[in-house]
Order: sequence, then structure tokens, then C-alpha cells
Amino acid sequence: MAEAAPWEIAIRVETAHALSRKGCPRGWALTEHRGFARLNITAKAGGGKRRQIQLPIPWHFDHAKKIGEAVCRIYDDFSSGIEPEQAAKKIAFTSSEQSGNGSTTAQRTNLEQQIDWNDLIERYREYKIRSGEIKESTWTRVHRHHMKLVLEAFATRQPPRSAPQLLDRLTLHWADKPGGRTRQIQMQATSALLRWAVAQGQLPATQWDPPTDLSPFVGRSRSAKAVTTPLEVDHILALARALPDPRWRLAFQLMAAYGLRPEELQHLQLRDGRLWCTYEKVASRGKTKPRALRLLPCDDWAADWKLAEQFCPGDLPPMRSGFCGNDIRQYLHRRPFWNKLRQDYEAKGEKLVPYSCRHGYAHRAHVICDLPPKVVAAAMGHSVQTHLAAYSRWCGDDVVDDAFAKAEQRLLAS
Repeated sequence: MAEAAPWEIAIRVETAHALSRKGCPRGWALTEHRGFARLNITAKAGGGKRRQIQLPIPWHFDHAKKIGEAVCRIYDDFSSGIEPEQAAKKIAFTSSEQSGNGSTTAQRTNLEQQIDWNDLIERYREYKIRSGEIKESTWTRVHRHHMKLVLEAFATRQPPRSAPQLLDRLTLHWADKPGGRTRQIQMQATSALLRWAVAQGQLPATQWDPPTDLSPFVGRSRSAKAVTTPLEVDHILALARALPDPRWRLAFQLMAAYGLRPEELQHLQLRDGRLWCTYEKVASRGKTKPRALRLLPCDDWAADWKLAEQFCPGDLPPMRSGFCGNDIRQYLHRRPFWNKLRQDYEAKGEKLVPYSCRHGYAHRAHVICDLPPKVVAAAMGHSVQTHLAAYSRWCGDDVVDDAFAKAEQRLLAS
């Protein structure tokens, strides 16, 4: 049996996903038969009767959308009591590619030959940076790799000829990581490129407008994800003592005491005896502003470190701009005590990462200091929406009970 083309896999996946959303059980599948689409229904999914229904639609990537829509209509009729064979007879098919002198196909082929994907991606890069959506360092660190995989998809004997084909081809790079974050970013970045190109008139919408639902291409993880967790104070103090290099110890102390992003370590200034962060993070909700850094009232241990009084940028370790998180993670992964803590956290179903310093700052701000989200978000340099989305995951029953107890005490004291 010949290997299925990427577009064939894509239409089967998309159709199965559309049917599942309608409540269809497994057992409805598409195949090719004599150049046309055929719907196969198992006995269990077809009311006790196995069925093979020929559709009047050619098995071709140009008609993938029509094939999927036809199968969904047949299922809707079947759910209403109409036999699938009768429902299939109501399917009408017309194709401009089969009529006239073939000018539509010729025009499409000519347009495909004119597409220079290298040039298209370069113009997209310039737009993203010029518009202020991302920094050039973000493109280099994140987007460049994903766009490289897009180019590789077209450097094949049978390049993709539609958005679903391209997205399906890209899943091959992450076949062993369904539902993974990197695979999700790949699909999102590719779809953003295609939407921009279609809006600019660089690609025809009929072929290259990406699907709104990317979940069939992202996939579903087969294992539960470990949630990154706040770093406990006792572990912060123990780590600070265990790090042998004073430069990296200072970097770790600054992240833990002020809840910094690793990248912000390269954007610290002293102003009138106070530490300021001048880092501007560009995100969909806007750009962060420079902010004064504040120690939490509960963190006496951080005040004892006297970080602001002794701060000097030259005392920090050498880190690459845009890759501070990677550099810090690499250093910590070489420390035995850090790896021991990672194992302890993983045993509890949690995940320890450099960002756990920042998570710990937020957790203490809410649980111990009882600061409102708006205040904590401003102190940490992000929006309230981002703050709530990121940190509400740690609001368990113990946190809720504690908050209610504190509220009751305040009411009794007033």
C-alpha cells in the first residue's frame, strides 16, 4: 500500500476532530477508492451495520474541505434518523477546476511557482520587528528556528500546497511529542505567518488561510504535565549557600529576592540607592515599563543580603543577551544540590526551573503578604491578566482557607 500523502493525513485528522466535536464515536473514517472519497463506517458506529459509502467528490487536496463538510453533513443526517447511504445521495459536487479550459488550475499553478518562501519569511520578519510586536532577539531566539522548519517543508520533492498540508508536514518534526509546548508554538508561528501573508495578498486565501482550530496538529499529550512550582524560602537559602561561584550566587539571589525574569538581570540600574529594572518585554498585551524593584515585607532574609547597597553590574556572570534563562539553567543543572531539589519536587508532581524564583515571589506576595493582584502584577512588571493567568494555578484549598481566615480576623478586629 502506498504511503499516504500529508494532505490525506491532514483531512482525515481534521474530519475525525470535527466529527468528535459533534459527538460521533470512533469508526467513521475516510479512504480513497477509484479516485474518489469513500466513507467507511464500522458496525458499532453505524447502528449495527458496516457501511462503505462512495462520495461524489474526487480524492484530491483541492477538495479536502468539501470532503470533510460532506462527511459532517452525512453524520448530522444519520443522527436525525436518515441512513448514511440516503444522506450521501444528497451530496452535490461542482468544481470550477473540472469546467472550462482549466484556467483556474493554471492560474493557481502559476501563482504557486511565483511564491518565494525565503523572501516571504524575510518580509514577515521585518514586519514583526518594525511593528514592535517582537524584538529582533525574540525572532532569533524563538521564531527563526520555526521558520527554518517551514522552509525545509518546501525543499522537498512534494512540497505542501495548502495550509493543512504544511501544518501536517510540520508535525513530523514533533511526532514523538504530541501536545508539547514547542510543537504548539510551531503551529501557532506558522499559522501567524500564513494569516499575515493572506492578509497582505501574498498567498491565496483558498489554499493558505490556516484553520482556526490547531488542536489536530498540536496533538494531545499522553502524559500529565508537571506544573512549574514556586521555590520555597528554605530551599532559596540553602541554594544560595550551596552555589560556589559568587557571580552566579548573586544572579540567583537577585531573582529570588525581587522575582526577576532571568533576562532582566542584564537590565538592572541603581537610581538613588534603589534597584530599577529597565527591561521592556514586548507581548500581545503591550510593552512593560521600567519599574522600581521591591523586596517583600515578609522577606527579612532578602533584606539581610543588602543587594541594592552592594550591587554592581560587573559582579554578575557573563550571559548572552536573549539567552539568560538558558545560561542560568545550564549553570544550575551542573550543581548537585539543585538537581537533588529537582528530584524532590518531581517526586511531588512538581517542576523546578529558574523561573521558580519568580513564582516564589508571587506566591509569597499573595499568601504571606496578602497583597492584591494589581499591586503584585505592577511590582513584577506584567499585566493583571497575565498575572492571574500564570499564578492562579497555585490557588489551592489551603490558600483559599487561609485567605478566608485572614478576612474573618480582619472583620473581628474592626
